Amino acid sequence: MIRGLMLLTALGWAHLGAACVLMHPGVPETTIDAARVRDILLGRVSTWSDGTPVTVILVANKECDAVLQPLTGRDSARLLRGWKRLAFTGAGVMPLVVDSVREAGERVARHPGSLVVVDAAPTDLRWRVVELR
Repeated sequence: MIRGLMLLTALGWAHLGAACVLMHPGVPETTIDAARVRDILLGRVSTWSDGTPVTVILVANKECDAVLQPLTGRDSARLLRGWKRLAFTGAGVMPLVVDSVREAGERVARHPGSLVVVDAAPTDLRWRVVELR
């Protein structure tokens, strides 16, 4: 897996053909399945296994909406409406919203416990890329 990430880093972009999850390298989970990602994106799970809060990052563009829809049944706008309800009741913290995958990667690198779902991942040693199938 590490060799694969290093190869993808050399290529610059991972076009993996499925939803990709970028995670902060400090996230204790080394793998993550689609059900867990869906629960995080829907606000059902708010912490990692070690108790670190999850920081959700959403990319508000059509390409990322195309991978969010099959995963959650919602696009980024609908996900944000649900998160507003959670934040208003005190049951959650609003996700960070960005316009591009590159910006999402930068945010993941800076925010411990963060996660973002994208269509194609810029590879970098500052975050982990996990493909969801």
